[in-house]
Amino acid sequence: MKTVGQILSIGRNSKNLSISDISIELKISKSTIADLENDNIKNNPDIIFNIGHLRSYSNFLELDTDTIIKKFKDEVSFNIKEEKKNITPIVENNFFKIEKFFAASIILVIFTSFYFLFVDQNDNEINFALIPDIPESLEPIVEKANTFDNLSQSSDIKKTDFMNTSSAVASIETNEKVTTVATLKMLNPTWVQLRDKEDNIILSKLMDKDEEFSYELKLNYNITAGNAGNILVLIDNEVRGKIGKYGDILDSFVLYKDFTN
Repeated sequence: MKTVGQILSIGRNSKNLSISDISIELKISKSTIADLENDNIKNNPDIIFNIGHLRSYSNFLELDTDTIIKKFKDEVSFNIKEEKKNITPIVENNFFKIEKFFAASIILVIFTSFYFLFVDQNDNEINFALIPDIPESLEPIVEKANTFDNLSQSSDIKKTDFMNTSSAVASIETNEKVTTVATLKMLNPTWVQLRDKEDNIILSKLMDKDEEFSYELKLNYNITAGNAGNILVLIDNEVRGKIGKYGDILDSFVLYKDFTN
């Protein structure tokens, strides 16, 4: 059974290409290409870089990339089994339980007494609040709002007229084309590769801390990253969370509009 390196070497030779040709075309160092063909890639922190290079190399040779990636992961023992840790159960002393209950009871009594003494009082006197003058820039907006309230309370205004107006406004808003933009912000230096639907490389580099990359979400770029916990996701400048947990390795992840994490 041929290894991944042998498959790559045979594919390259069948196209009469040298390692230098591949290096120039894909912008990958000669040493990396040689390591891939000689099966010298080890399971270390740089493994995600090599997966990205392997994907680009396999696509360039028009091989079955998904099968190549799976075989590569099996060969370098990509899936690491975590060692089971012995967890010693914590036995809580009953004395501390009673002490916590007593403290909670005292706090509850204090808050209840405070409520009935100072908050729950029937005050029938008329209180006046000091209302600051409205800025001149806001007076037209306030006047318009008051006018709308007065008209909505009048019996001469038909509800159907208001509904038709609302429908017209809604139809205008829905006809406007809204472009959803995704932004990837690096919390720490992280290697990231983005590819489009045709597997063309859009971005492949080690991003610095606080560096950002934005694109239209509808492009459905595939994201491969070395540490998902270092990548913050913003949709239309709204923070949605990190793209994954710290230490997670992403491979061909597609970001969608409803992303929350």
